[in-house]
Amino acid sequence: MKVLYLIKVFIERVYSFIKPFKDDKLNYFVFISLLLILIFAIRLLQLSYFNRAYWIETAEKQSVGILKLSYKRGDILDRNGDLLAASLRVFSLYIRPTEIKDKELFKGILERKREIIEKFAKEKGISEEKVIKALAPLKEITSQDIDRAYKKKFIVVKTKSGKEVKVPFVWLKKEVSVELPKLRKSVKLALKMYYDLSGENKFKKKHPDLIGFVPEYKRVYPYDVGSVIVGYTNKFGEGLSGLEYILEKEGVITGKSIKIIGNKDARGEIYLGDQALLFLIKEKGNNVKTTIDGNLQYIVEKTIEKYGKKWHPDFINAVLMDPNTGEVLAAASWPFFKYGEKLTRRNQKFLTPRFITFAYEPGSVMKPLVLAAALNEGLITVNTVFHCPPTLKVGDKVFKNEFHGRDVKLRAWEIIEYSDNVGIIQVAQLLGKKRLYRYYKAFGFGSKTHIELPGESPGILRNWKKWRDVDFATLAFGHNISTTTLQLAAAYSALVNGGIYYKPTLIKEILDDKGRVVKKFKPVRVRRVISEKVSKEMRRVLTMVVEGGTGTATKFTNFYVGGKTGTAQKWDRKLRKYNRNKITATFAGAFPSTNPRFVLVITVDEPKVPKKMLWASKIAVPIFRDIAQRVLLYERTSPDKRKYFFEPGGKISYTEINQNFILTNGLQQKKK
Repeated sequence: MKVLYLIKVFIERVYSFIKPFKDDKLNYFVFISLLLILIFAIRLLQLSYFNRAYWIETAEKQSVGILKLSYKRGDILDRNGDLLAASLRVFSLYIRPTEIKDKELFKGILERKREIIEKFAKEKGISEEKVIKALAPLKEITSQDIDRAYKKKFIVVKTKSGKEVKVPFVWLKKEVSVELPKLRKSVKLALKMYYDLSGENKFKKKHPDLIGFVPEYKRVYPYDVGSVIVGYTNKFGEGLSGLEYILEKEGVITGKSIKIIGNKDARGEIYLGDQALLFLIKEKGNNVKTTIDGNLQYIVEKTIEKYGKKWHPDFINAVLMDPNTGEVLAAASWPFFKYGEKLTRRNQKFLTPRFITFAYEPGSVMKPLVLAAALNEGLITVNTVFHCPPTLKVGDKVFKNEFHGRDVKLRAWEIIEYSDNVGIIQVAQLLGKKRLYRYYKAFGFGSKTHIELPGESPGILRNWKKWRDVDFATLAFGHNISTTTLQLAAAYSALVNGGIYYKPTLIKEILDDKGRVVKKFKPVRVRRVISEKVSKEMRRVLTMVVEGGTGTATKFTNFYVGGKTGTAQKWDRKLRKYNRNKITATFAGAFPSTNPRFVLVITVDEPKVPKKMLWASKIAVPIFRDIAQRVLLYERTSPDKRKYFFEPGGKISYTEINQNFILTNGLQQKKK
């Protein structure tokens, strides 16, 4: 009360001081008016200056609605600059059903009915053929399209504030491929025919553009290969998988979203003016050049598809890499989604790059890595002799050698050539658990490669402290560990390229729309795993697998090829043991062996073949050979096994080269 009293006293003193008139009522009126003007001025200053941005935004929310359209995505190119994915300019036609009074007449015009064309042509004194030709761009519009649009009447969009409003605007036909001048002419003629024949006054209509079009962009895949790598977009132009998804998420290939802004009336309805016919691109997405070679990708896909249809496995993975850079030249998983097919729930799973998402027990392809670790530690040489008895007991499990009960001696390289479990267990025991774990980690197992694709699995590699002796023994030949096909390709690259682990990559360059390089990606050298000397020795060891061991079906006349098979029985949860009738077959190899330019890994999961065929040498090796043969031919690679020359008279002859590359003096030749 005291405060109110003080305020009253203050006002009375101010009033007695000012008091311009003798009449108190008049003075009160002037005083209150001045006070209100002052308050109004302060409020106006606050709205127009201090809170200007806030109130403009609020007004826009209440008076402006937005329709979102597709933007032009950047192109995805192969390493040679050929298009793997591109944006094709198309046009989407819209219609305003609520503005059309004579719906049958308008429908007849869009369907180009003969009697309507005849009537219009007669009134205007022009030929019917000319009208038909001008309306031709509308031929893709069907009767069903028109009926659907009439039934829908309007669309519902959200304003910036989140409020849903009705828009007198319906898509009639999406993504029509036609020349812009022809489409503009046909739309203009269709409107003229309707207004002339119906007698309606277009100037009295709120939305006279009863039909119109908006340019958009449709994603196309000209090369028709690489769906599991390149990926796919949905009907809204959003990346669903592969590079389309990752590059959009990172904002690399996506331009700024195009928005058509329309004014809202008092009822909240949006209407579009001339902007509906304009399409301005402020910024196009960058183009991306990948490490993929479109032709090599085609070779890989066609080959694994052929064997997939032949053997009906759950899937086939193939990864082709440049071991000296870590660049993925081609990669595929069969069955794969084929561009041009309709995307459904059933085939959407075929967009998954199983070569990075599916981790499995690889089997004997791990043996060369164990041997390389022991060589690198100086524990043995390739010629160190191992006594390999028929059986070897570790813990409560007995392991058998590969010689059917015979007591044999093998040089270290022969353990790999014949894929002997007893021998490689002994090599691993020399290394010890901790060192084997360290080398497996160095080769990239148990960790993601961080390739530029979504959904990668790190595989499984438990810490060495958790290994039982039996686990340790089986880890030597690829059990109790899971890996992806890509991880194996990266590991084998380090095994044969001089001992360096490179990060696998799919991106080579980012280019602007003028073709200028925005960013270039150099090979990422992660770490040294083994010495250059050991790597060279391992190239020779792997070559012996092909020249005389389990991979002889890969042997070429003109090239040395090195690799290792892996036949891993799969764990059956129902049987609670490994099932001999279910295998994952792998072949990992490099070529040409003397100076590897390519590493190729093939994984075939659960092929449906006779029991005698359930070996990697029968399943994975033929696929490897077919792909390698075509890759060498495509790349015009110089042979490293034979050198050809012309004799006088034009006869072609050859000499054997790099003969000292082959290892000799083996102690044990496997009996047939």
